[in-house]
Amino acid sequence: MSLSYAISPTGADHIEAPHDTSFLSDGPALKAAKPAGVMEPVPALEMGPRKVRQFVHTQAIWNSFNSLGVCNFAAAPYTAIPLVTLAEVVEAITGWNTSLYELMELGERTVTMARMFNVREGLSKKDDYLPERLYETLEAGTPREKRITREDFADTLKLYYEAMGWDPQTGVPTEGRLSFLGLDWLITKK
Repeated sequence: MSLSYAISPTGADHIEAPHDTSFLSDGPALKAAKPAGVMEPVPALEMGPRKVRQFVHTQAIWNSFNSLGVCNFAAAPYTAIPLVTLAEVVEAITGWNTSLYELMELGERTVTMARMFNVREGLSKKDDYLPERLYETLEAGTPREKRITREDFADTLKLYYEAMGWDPQTGVPTEGRLSFLGLDWLITKK
């Protein structure tokens, strides 16, 4: 959730991606998300490559839902419509002969376009941060000795930028990734 809060294009938002607690074990949510690349359980407090991979895939799922006007609770990984069926539903409604791959790319394209909008409006890597409160050690509960460190978060944010094809120093999508996504019209020349 820390990545979701820090990089959401509209400010900290708990529905930028599903809560990672749904993917702690080989349960129904993980099984339902596997066709979109969410392949293994990852502990909630883990920061690193596996968490970034999981987040990038789930963020694409959620943003494809947002682009299609699908409620997060109407389709997998939480409920009735399996992800692979979603492509068939889209085709039946729109006539667009699509695939799950294209829908996940749609989700990534949505995230990237929102990022480029924010870059144009003056937001940058400096705006991808967590409130100080989230770095504090928990005072009670089972994981009270656990916390997110600034270093772990910075490393995870860098991995996220790299996984998305964004410059790790600036957080700006690279020309190569923009071109790959068919967003070369967003490339700005200096």
